[in-house]
Parts: sequence; C-alpha cells; structure tokens
Amino acid sequence: MNRIILCLLVFIYSCTPQKQVEWTSLWNGEDFSGWHTYLGTLNQKSVDADGNEIKPFGLDNDPNGIITVAQLADGSAIRISGQAWGMIFTEQDYKNYHLKLKVKWGEERHAPRAQDKRDSGLLYHGFGEPGSAYSWMPSQELQIQEGDMGDYWPVGNVEIDIPSVKKDSVYYIYKEGAPLRKFYFADLSPPSPPDSVAMRRCFKSEDAEKPHGQWNDIELICHGDSSVHIVNGTVVMRLYNSRVMKSNPPQTVDEGKIILQSEGAEVFYKDIEIKPIESMPKL
Repeated sequence: MNRIILCLLVFIYSCTPQKQVEWTSLWNGEDFSGWHTYLGTLNQKSVDADGNEIKPFGLDNDPNGIITVAQLADGSAIRISGQAWGMIFTEQDYKNYHLKLKVKWGEERHAPRAQDKRDSGLLYHGFGEPGSAYSWMPSQELQIQEGDMGDYWPVGNVEIDIPSVKKDSVYYIYKEGAPLRKFYFADLSPPSPPDSVAMRRCFKSEDAEKPHGQWNDIELICHGDSSVHIVNGTVVMRLYNSRVMKSNPPQTVDEGKIILQSEGAEVFYKDIEIKPIESMPKL
C-alpha cells in the first residue's frame, strides 16, 4: 500500500509544472540605482604639472562623466570611457548565481593604455574597501580585453586553482582535465620574479570573441568556490577553490560585489541579468 502511495506521489509531482527560476535585471537601463562608482585619477596621473599630488575621485564622484548611461541605436547601455581607472559595482553582495550580460568596444583609448589593447573586466566576489586593490577591490576577474575575453586575473589578495598547461615558455592556458595550478596576485613591481605575470594570468582555452563593434554575450556561473567563464556560448574556463591568498586557515571567497572595470578604454555594457542557482549546471 505504501509503495502504491509513493508511486502516486511521484507521478503527481512529475506531472506538476515546476517553477522556473526567473532572470532578474541588475541594471534598470535608466540610472545607477543599486550601484556605486569608484574612480582613481585621470589617465592614472599621480601628480600635476607642479608636482602636487592628485587625489582619486573616489566613491560616487564622477565630475568628468567617466561612467554614464548612453542611448544607443539598440537601446540604453552603460558607457565607460576608461579615462580614469576605476569601477561601477553592485551595492549588494551575490553568491551562487548565473550572470549574463552583453559587452562591446567603443573607439576611445586613454593613457597609459592609449596604444594597448582595449581593456576592461568583469570582476566577481568583490570585497573590502573600494580602491584597496589599485582602483578596484579584491576580487576574481573574468577578463574583458580585446582578443582575451574569458582570461583569468586575480585582483588584490586572492588566488584560485585552474586546470592548465604550458601555453609557451612563460604563460599557461586553460585545459579541461589538466592538473590544477594556482594563480595568485604576484607582485609586479621591480624586482619581481621573472614569471610573476605568469603566476597571475591564465589564458582562456579558445578565442570566442566577436569582431570589434559587435555585442558579445558573456556569462559567469558561480557556485560555492567554483566558477565558469563563458564567451558567446563557449565555455572557455573552469575555476576552482577561490580563496584569500595565503590565508591560514584557508578563507574561501565565494560571494561579493559584481564589478565592471574602467581601465583605459571605451566600453559598453547592457542587458545585465542574474538568477540564483542551487548547484553548478552541467555544461
């Protein structure tokens, strides 16, 4: 009898439509309600022509319109000019989520990266004081850079493990199933170890970025201390054991602010949406 009841309950459950978790917009398309900005100095200058110290613009102070709402032909977007390094970041902390957004490059580039690749970044699990890690805060980075979308960089006092193999004589590249290698915030100021950049950067598995001027679909999935970087539908990296660098006992970094970087280049973001997840999906 109990078995019959159990089978009946299973049948009823299987026939009952299950509630789908809905996407929620993180940006309202009109203003920066629910977000804050933090900006350093224009063009990364530390002193003026007279040798006087230039102070960062700081929190929610943007007199030059570095981060604004732009009206484009296909709708509104967050425009980041990049003229001052800094960020726009969520007021709320997030944990165990699937995030998606669209990003495309503008034309402007500014010193000290006026001749370099256009650069920005989607930072996640941000914590601590704004400006405590260069012009950002300690966090993990899904790199948004021309030709390098999906790469990993640590920002501030964090580290993570990534399956990777040698790409060349210096760098490592993500390879699913490879041994885990630790990537962490190695000091780049001289004198620094010759492989200090290799300690920080892991290349994505393949280039899935669209041509300049087209919108790219970026997805970030975070559950526990693991994350997945997805560019235009392609999984380009899986990351594990997000944590504070050299913490004893180990301190997991699995939640925090979501951040969009200003780092020398004009870039546009839109359609920023998020939904909670209960486990890491199979991809």
